[in-house]
Amino acid sequence: MLQSEPTSATVAGRRGRLVASYSMDAEQSSSWLREFLHTLAKNAAAAAEAAGAQVVLVDAARPLGDPADLVRDADGVLILGGADLDPATYGQPRRVRNLYGLDAAADAFELGLARAALDAGRPVLGICRGMQVLNVAAGGSLIQDLGPGTMHNIESDNSTMTTHGIGIIPGTLLAGICGRARLDVRSGHHQAVDAVGAGLRVCATASDGIIEAIEGTEGWALGVQWHPEDPDADPGHLATLMTAFTTAANTAQTRR
Repeated sequence: MLQSEPTSATVAGRRGRLVASYSMDAEQSSSWLREFLHTLAKNAAAAAEAAGAQVVLVDAARPLGDPADLVRDADGVLILGGADLDPATYGQPRRVRNLYGLDAAADAFELGLARAALDAGRPVLGICRGMQVLNVAAGGSLIQDLGPGTMHNIESDNSTMTTHGIGIIPGTLLAGICGRARLDVRSGHHQAVDAVGAGLRVCATASDGIIEAIEGTEGWALGVQWHPEDPDADPGHLATLMTAFTTAANTAQTRR
């Protein structure tokens, strides 16, 4: 079990408002992916609410509001998993054939959401695709395909999660949250962070050198490449991460 502390919601009786984004029913995504994303989002939202937050889910594929307006009314931003980002969003042509679920509307909305959160100083947490969105929003780039047979995926379409270890860099925000130097995590991804965006730094890697987590050098921003909300992941990992995120959001609320 990871370290956990009471949320500021528990201490001060407040419930921070979190905007949580993912593509709920995008036509570009397969039926299994849509169903799985619903499961992951439900688990993430439940953990955030258990930690003391009020969660508002937003459909990135069919956004009904301007990202800046949503961030203005929120205490924190959560960007969840999903399909690949179009390489055009980080200034590259499509170099591989196995990109999936590309959705220009979802890309534009979530990149706008991440940029607005960073600009406004709102706590932001990105999970899997959400971490990649955070990095690209800050001017970074992605590895378009890690190739088959890596520790990060089993199936070419990432439909099956795998477990592998990560090492956490001492002195980072993530290290303070987890209270340990190594975790076994659940993941399924064929892309990863390449060049790290401005104002971000690496805070965890896998044994093959792939970046597994990034965080802000100033303010509360964190992206994790794995899925702590996967049903087969250690539930303590998700609870600890959401406790830290919700605490940061409630602290941001009191300062506004």
